[in-house]
Amino acid sequence: MRGLLAGLLTFEFYFLLQTGLFHFSKVNRRACALVGLWLCGLPVYALFYAWVPDDHGVWPVALSAPSDSITFACGGLLYFFIFMGYAQFIYMAESSVGVRTMIELDAEPIRGLAFDEILKRYGYEWMIERRLRRMVHAGYLIEDKGYYRTTRRGRFVAAVLAWFKRFLRLGPGG
Repeated sequence: MRGLLAGLLTFEFYFLLQTGLFHFSKVNRRACALVGLWLCGLPVYALFYAWVPDDHGVWPVALSAPSDSITFACGGLLYFFIFMGYAQFIYMAESSVGVRTMIELDAEPIRGLAFDEILKRYGYEWMIERRLRRMVHAGYLIEDKGYYRTTRRGRFVAAVLAWFKRFLRLGPGG
């Protein structure tokens, strides 16, 4: 339990720090900021782990971890997995076409919106342009005289994801 409590406390610290940063300053590279803050939380996890009292005498032997290294690793994994789920939530809230569409439709709850009205508010061209800009900013693409092409990093990521899509039979997607 010691590691799990330390992992939860560390994520709470991370969440407060990340929320404050995003609320009070303009963050251009949000993904880098999320991962950077998470990495900064690793020494904080070690401090929380050292601070939380040992619980070997509290729990029955069957519920106690066989070693401190396992307890420490489990808490670190908890911190990692909570962060990964949270990062997916942030990405979905920020970039999801479905979420944006639902927000637009919620603004007109009684009448709703026609398809053409939805397109005016969230045009496909604007969406593609925004995504291309973000991929250029992240280093996956290069834009040269109106033409886009992948960087070495972009080709690597595309190859890995294409392999997984084929392996999992996900289809073209998009």
